[in-house]
This record gives sequence, C-alpha cells and structure tokens, in this order.
Amino acid sequence: MAKEERFAFLDVVRGLAVIWMIQVHITNVLLNPAIRVGWFFDALNISNGFVAPTFIFCAGAGLWIALLRKGPRYRLFGKDLLIYLRRLGYILAWAYILHAPFFSLDRVLIATPDELLPWLQIDVLHVIVFSSLAVMGVYLVVGDLRRATWIYGIIAFAIMSFTWTIGMYPPDSPFPLLPWSCYLFAGAFITGIFMQAKDKGRVARWMFWIGLCGPFILFTSKNIGPAMPWDEMWWTTSVGMHLFRICATLMLLGMLYSIEGRLRTAKAGVLLQEIGNESLFMYLGHLLFVYGYMKTIVDLVYGTSELGYGSVALLWIVVTIVFVALMHVWHRIKQDRPKVALRLLVVQLSWMALSFIVMPADFSLIRLLGLGP
Repeated sequence: MAKEERFAFLDVVRGLAVIWMIQVHITNVLLNPAIRVGWFFDALNISNGFVAPTFIFCAGAGLWIALLRKGPRYRLFGKDLLIYLRRLGYILAWAYILHAPFFSLDRVLIATPDELLPWLQIDVLHVIVFSSLAVMGVYLVVGDLRRATWIYGIIAFAIMSFTWTIGMYPPDSPFPLLPWSCYLFAGAFITGIFMQAKDKGRVARWMFWIGLCGPFILFTSKNIGPAMPWDEMWWTTSVGMHLFRICATLMLLGMLYSIEGRLRTAKAGVLLQEIGNESLFMYLGHLLFVYGYMKTIVDLVYGTSELGYGSVALLWIVVTIVFVALMHVWHRIKQDRPKVALRLLVVQLSWMALSFIVMPADFSLIRLLGLGP
C-alpha cells in the first residue's frame, strides 16, 4: 500500500509487536534458567505470550484491508493475484529456510528421519501464509467482502472452541495451524467490522474497553465459574485463552486509533510505522542472528551465555537498534529504487538456494570466522 493509504495505528501495533518479539527471543536464548522463576518472570512470560498472536492478528487485518482495495482485481485471477501469491511464496520459502535442520544438501541427504522432522513443523510464518490463503479462498468463493467478514469470524470462533476436542494440528509444532490460525481469522473479522463501521471512533472505544475489561471477565469465569472439560488445558488452547490474548491487541488498537493523527507526525510514531511496514525484514533478520550466532558471540564476550535480566535487556536494546538501522536502509532502497530492491530479493533467494546445494556437510560459519571449535 502507498504510504498515504496505510493506517498508522495498525503499523504501529505491528512495529511494537516486532520490537517486543526481539526481546522474547533474546530472553528465550540467553536468560539464566536459574532466574526463570518468581512473579517478575511470570509477568514477563504472560506479556510475551501476546506477541505472536498480535503479529498474526495484524497480518489478518492487513489482508482484509488489501481485499477492500484490491478484492475485485484479485477475483479476476490476473496479475494482482499472482503478485500477492508471489509474496506469500517468498514468505513461505523463508519459513522453511528458518526451520531447515541443516543448511547443506550433503548433510540433509545423510540425515535420519528424526533429524529432518523440524522441517515439517509449523511456525508463525507458516501460519500466516496458510491462513492467508484460506482467507483469500473464502473471499474468492463468496465474492462479497461483507459476507466473507462474518465467515472469518465464524471460522475464528470455531477454531477457538473446538481445537481442544480434536487436538492441535500439526502436533509437536511450536505454533500449530490449529489453533494459531484463529488469530489471523479474528484479525480479518474485527478489522472488517471496524472498517465498515460509520463511526470508527466509537468502535475503537468499544475495542479498548473490551480489551481492558475482557480479561477480568474471562478469569472470573475461569476461577469461579462452573467446571469445563477444557479447564485442564485452558492455557494451551481454549476459548478463554485465545480471547484473553486477543483482548490485549484490541485494547492496543483502540487506544492507538484515538491518537492516529499524532502517530502520523510524531517521530516515534513515524519510526514505529516504518518498523511495522518492514516487519518481515525485522522478523527474519533478528531470528537469523538471535538463533544463529548470538549465543556464541555472547559467550565469547561475557564468558557465559546465561545472563541476568539487566544484560538481556541491554542486548535487546543493542540488537533492536542495529536491526532498525539496517531496516531503515532497506526501506529507503524499496522506496527510492524498487526495481533494485526486487533484484536484491531474487539474488537473496538464489544465493540461499545455491549455498544450500554447495555447502559441505561439516560447514560452520562460526568455525570459519574463528569464533568456535
């Protein structure tokens, strides 16, 4: 979408989610297990649980807005739809690259089935791609965005309600498509209700108050309400747990919509919009570093890779600043030289494919740089 067509508050929410996601992953990798106890860690852990649902929810919101603007063109099954599918294909390629158990064809050919199992797991990017295809499919079949919006809501609630009975799918994945796809369908549904409302300010206020008061109602029902068959797996998948996580997103969206005008001009708002606009770059970049080489580098600098809260917070700030700077450069290239940006993406995927084919089974970048055995 062109800059003037974007919704500042939605990009800001996505930007905040990405920044907090960096903290989540750094904490997961570096925080000393001995201090992962107590009220502070519990509170941090609960807050971290909102990040992926918000990220997926915003993907659904963005797709609904795209359908509003380009839906009729998508239904022509022409260039616009192919461009959208190409973008999803790029994201899906990276989803599987990030889960590759070995980045070497030679090593893959001698791997056992158990070693290759992680390649079949579903993560956040898989959820976004497959759920987006489902959302697009519903619209293409129904042909009417208003009716499709209500179908998205029904699907979201059905996934929330019945996943505990049929089990999560696929099993043993960090973010199974069922139930995690419910957040993308919920994002499309709630965005559709909001965008079709005549008084958006009123709807935004309702979103804020529902998001603020909803958790109290949900936990009151959980703690003093009648026993339910899903109580034992409430925090794994249940209607209450999914609505609890969506409440945080609703509250944030409702609050930020009320300051939409200021977000468009304030420096912090503009920066967060840019981060939200380039959320895929931030997501891929920090994952490759945090789960790739950060632990080894931190071990060399600190003498240990099990850190306290202060050191983790400091590294979170440093890593975020570095990737925001890189993101800004990439954003400028996309704006000023879009053809160059497209060529860079083609070169990027080509290089990844070539590297996968030619890398020897025992290759290690850490060892090549002299940073490890």
